[in-house]
Amino acid sequence: MKIGFIAMSGVRCHDQKLMDLGLTLPGFVQRSKVIASLPSLGLLALAGLTPEDWEAAYIEVADINTLESLPGDFDLVAISSFSAQIKEAYILADRYRAAGVKVALGGLQVTACPQEAAQHADTIVIGTEPHSRESGCSVGCNFQRSR
Repeated sequence: MKIGFIAMSGVRCHDQKLMDLGLTLPGFVQRSKVIASLPSLGLLALAGLTPEDWEAAYIEVADINTLESLPGDFDLVAISSFSAQIKEAYILADRYRAAGVKVALGGLQVTACPQEAAQHADTIVIGTEPHSRESGCSVGCNFQRSR
């Protein structure tokens, strides 16, 4: 089993309409660089719980628009995102699912809007509990190789 832990790490706060009106966020760019440089602790905790006989990789994706292809050849990906990037996380999740890869989504936005997130994943993680459309499934444990 190959599992990818994917952090949507870029923090971008940019709205051209607001910029045209002269609204800027002094200091946000500097703070966002520091925040984006920190690893996803939730994903690292999951990686620590991964069975030893599974292959695992931690990948940071700052901007899905720069991806030429899906990162890694995985059977399952766990994607975590800041709320500001949730739409991009959903797009990435949909691309993985279209390629036959099982997807688990988690994070604050997923916890806040689970019905929305469930449309883009096989499993969602709300708080610390996994919720799946497949009976009895927890994050990774019951997924079988799909290829």
